[in-house]
Amino acid sequence: MDYLKKYNIRQNLSYCIKATKKAYPKLLLFCLIIIPVNCLLPVISAYLPKVVIEEITENNDLSRLLIITAVFTVTLAVCSGLQKYVGQLIYWNKFKMNAFFLRMVVKKGLTTDYKNQENEHFRKLQNESFSSCNGNFSYYAQIYDAGVQFFSNLLGFLAFLGILVTLSPWIILFIIGTTLIGYFLNKKVNKWVSENTNEKSGYEQNLQYVISVSDDVRAAKDIRLYNMTIWFNHIYEKNLSGLLGWYRKYTAKLFGVSAADGMITLVREGITYLILLKMTLSGSISVAEFVLYFNVIAGFSTWLGSLMGQISVLERLNLSMNRFRSYLEFPEKYLREDGKKVNNHKEPKRIELKNVSFRYSEDGEDVLKNINLSIEPGEHIAVVGLNGAGKTTLIKLLCGLTEPTSGKVLYDGTDVLELNRDHYYKLFGAVFQDYSILPVSIEEIVSEETEGNIDTEKVTESLKQAGLYDRVMSFKNGLKTMYDRSFWDEGVNLSGGEVQKLLLARALYRKSPVVLLDEPTAALDPVSENKLYETYNEVMSGKTTVFISHRLASTRFCSRIILIEDGKIIEEGTHEDLLARKGSYYELFETQAKYYREGKKTGDGDNEDQEASSDEKEGGSI
Repeated sequence: MDYLKKYNIRQNLSYCIKATKKAYPKLLLFCLIIIPVNCLLPVISAYLPKVVIEEITENNDLSRLLIITAVFTVTLAVCSGLQKYVGQLIYWNKFKMNAFFLRMVVKKGLTTDYKNQENEHFRKLQNESFSSCNGNFSYYAQIYDAGVQFFSNLLGFLAFLGILVTLSPWIILFIIGTTLIGYFLNKKVNKWVSENTNEKSGYEQNLQYVISVSDDVRAAKDIRLYNMTIWFNHIYEKNLSGLLGWYRKYTAKLFGVSAADGMITLVREGITYLILLKMTLSGSISVAEFVLYFNVIAGFSTWLGSLMGQISVLERLNLSMNRFRSYLEFPEKYLREDGKKVNNHKEPKRIELKNVSFRYSEDGEDVLKNINLSIEPGEHIAVVGLNGAGKTTLIKLLCGLTEPTSGKVLYDGTDVLELNRDHYYKLFGAVFQDYSILPVSIEEIVSEETEGNIDTEKVTESLKQAGLYDRVMSFKNGLKTMYDRSFWDEGVNLSGGEVQKLLLARALYRKSPVVLLDEPTAALDPVSENKLYETYNEVMSGKTTVFISHRLASTRFCSRIILIEDGKIIEEGTHEDLLARKGSYYELFETQAKYYREGKKTGDGDNEDQEASSDEKEGGSI
């Protein structure tokens, strides 16, 4: 599937103008003011010497000469001052517009269908779009400069063209012809950039990854213990060398084009000046006209060369704009305002998966294969299986983060694809193994609301249900305690078990009818995990709950356990029923229990004996 949009320059400029008109219309006004000013200054400068020479050679009155000179000089000064003043206004306002485009990039990333965030093409476009709007010299800041310069050059070109028509159309054709050669040389460079952009983006993406990992405290231990610094340095140097090589080739091409363009300019101006001298000596034009045409030819060449150059710049920027718009217009399949509303967000309803299969890419293998599952309202389900069996994928399908490759997910009898996705998300509270906690206050984390919108009573109730209230209130600032000591001087960090309770409180605050727990206790010891699951079971009464656990017996309290293997449901039933069948579940359970029984016999210390004793009864982990 081709995700890249192919708009032309006119369409993209029109897009920018409409966006600017909507966000900062004053910027358009400033651009419209400065364009004729940019053109007027060279025209006045070209005519001033001609007028002065004519006044002198015709022996006109000195006062007349002074008045004319003063008028031209004052006009130049006013135009120059206006140019600088409006230029500054454009400078500041174009960065406001740049921030506007940057907000569009961020909003798309935050609101897009979750499946897009798992798409490599989307991620690449997202990274490029962020770069195109980030910084004082971003592509979107350059668009306004390039647009102003293009239309200024176009207007100046037409003005000087009108003057040169009175001289000779052949000179005009000669100047245009030689200038076009330089334009097409630059066009070849732009084509090379277009064809090799992916290579450059790949190097930049890899360098950014190394930089982000080097600043990630979670990777710090592994980097030091496994001496990964050398490895990271190698990756960094390799990609930096590749990026520098790319720019070296780009610079070489630019140098070659610039050298050729310089030679063409030298030949062009030399020939045109010789023609002017010949016409002056033959009396075809006056000395004053020679000075005028001399300036106009130089200006005409400059206008035309700059016009062609700006077309090349706009073509280069057009590539980035196409990628930016491809990102913003990346297909969204989930319905929002047009979807059916979910009227009841309090009572759980039946959830069904009918003949559901799923694969992450078109040419990949199915991760889930023809799954049929019905979850009744208020039922507690456990999903277990080996790593890679498809458990997390199943959770993503249930809560609408992704969609089946084939088959349907139904909520209360309605295909999830027909529902308003934002409404559907409200049905779910989730605790994932890979969680995200912002460095804000405890009450903001639990409520996911800003100050002024927080229901303090609900926060307190949720923390009490999760078993974390007393711990939070032991902090100096209680609910307003800031989380993350690396971010706040007076911030706090929580242990693994406490973080899981905090995440549980966040899920409970939503009062959602369905709760999903995707291996939230993977980092905990068996005893702590069992206690936390007991807490889960107590507070989830009346809710539909789906647990994923890597320790089979931790979910023995569930009304039904589903064992997934190789993307298929191979067994389901209660813990006791599955053990009695002595099938795959029984074998996995015994494998876990055997590990902990052996751990107990070795007598590896009180802690280990305690954990082994607990898990001998409950089973171990996969």
